Amino acid sequence: MNFAIFGHSIRSDWNHGNAHFLRGLLRALGELGHQATFYEAVHNWSVDNLRQEQGEAALLDFAAHFPNLRYNLYNSALLSDPQRLRSWLRKTLARVDVAIVHEWNDPALVVAIGRMRQAGEFGPRLRILFHDTHYRAYSEPEVMRALQLENYDAVLSFSPAITEIYKRDFGLPHVYTVHEAADPDLFRPIVLPKEQDIVFIGNWGDNDRNETMETYLLQPSNLLPELRFSLYGVRYSAELLERFAREYHVRYRGWVANYRAPLVYAASKMSLHLPRQQYTSAVYGTPTIRVFEALACGLPLISLPWPDTDELFRAGEDYLVVNNQAEMVEAIRSLAADPAARKKLGDSGRARILAHHTVRHRARQIIEIVAGLK
Repeated sequence: MNFAIFGHSIRSDWNHGNAHFLRGLLRALGELGHQATFYEAVHNWSVDNLRQEQGEAALLDFAAHFPNLRYNLYNSALLSDPQRLRSWLRKTLARVDVAIVHEWNDPALVVAIGRMRQAGEFGPRLRILFHDTHYRAYSEPEVMRALQLENYDAVLSFSPAITEIYKRDFGLPHVYTVHEAADPDLFRPIVLPKEQDIVFIGNWGDNDRNETMETYLLQPSNLLPELRFSLYGVRYSAELLERFAREYHVRYRGWVANYRAPLVYAASKMSLHLPRQQYTSAVYGTPTIRVFEALACGLPLISLPWPDTDELFRAGEDYLVVNNQAEMVEAIRSLAADPAARKKLGDSGRARILAHHTVRHRARQIIEIVAGLK
C-alpha cells in the first residue's frame, strides 16, 4: 500500500516527541513492503526552534541519520487558500491508499482532508485516519470537535482513555488504541563507559511536572551527592538553569537529538520516568514514548506510578516503581551499586519491547485496522 502521513515535522524532534514514533513508523512500513511518505510545512514551530538553537547542522544531521525516509515539504501559505489546498491534496493523494493525519497539523488541513474524503474527491480507494497522540479530546474537546473527525474513516488514539472519550463523547464508531513504540534497530543496547549514573531526558513543561522534577530528580541529587545526575531537554530558562546549578547536583546537558539518545542511555546506569500530571490521572494507560525507548536500549528504568491499564509492561520486572521520594532515593542507591540487578532489569525491559512494543508491531496493527474498514 501507499501511505501518506501528514504531521508537524519528521525533520525535527525539538520539543516534538511525536517525531520519534512517526520516524519509526515510516521505517517499519517500508520494511513491510509498503511505501510511506511524510508531509510537513517547510517552516514549522519545531524546525524553526531547532534551527534557531542548533543551526542548520542539526537538520543536516537528521538527513544523514535517516537517508531513506521519504518526506515532502509544502508551503504553509497553501493552508490559507482553500482552492490551492484542495488542488494540492487531490494531486498528492491521487495514488495513495491510506492517509494518516496527525493531530499536530493545522486545523485547515485536517478539516480539508476530511471534507474532501466525504465529498468523494479522492475516490473510493483512499482511507483516511486521524492519529491522536495528545489529550486535547479531554482538555479541549471543542477544539477537537471543530476538526470534524466524523469525516474520517477511523481515529488512532495513543491512549485507552482518549479512545473511550472519542467513542463516548464524540460518538465516533471506529476508534482504535495504537500505543506508541520504539524502533529496536535504533534504540538498542550499546556498550559505552558510564559518564553518568542517573539520566533524565525531558523538556520543561507548563507547570504540569515542575514539583515532580523537584521532588524526584533535583532533590535526590542532593541526597545522593556521590552519584552523577544528568538532565537533557529544552525550554529551561536561563533563570531556572542558574537555580538548578546553584541549588542541586544535577548537570544540565541541553538538547539531544532523539536518534542520539541511545548513546546517552548507553553512557548511563539508569533512567527515570517522571510522568506529567495528565498521564497519572485523566489520560490513563499511556507512558511517554521515552519509556519504550529507554527499555529498548536495555536501560534500567525507575518510574513513578502510572495506570498501566493495558498491561504494557510488568512493574517490578521490566521497570521499578517508586511511590515517594524515600523510595526513589533507595531505588537509585540500590541500582547504582548492583550491576547484576541493572542487567536483569534492563534485559527484561528490552525483551518486553521486542515481544510487544516495536514500531513493526504498530505498523502491522495499523495495516490490520485499514483492512477491516468498510
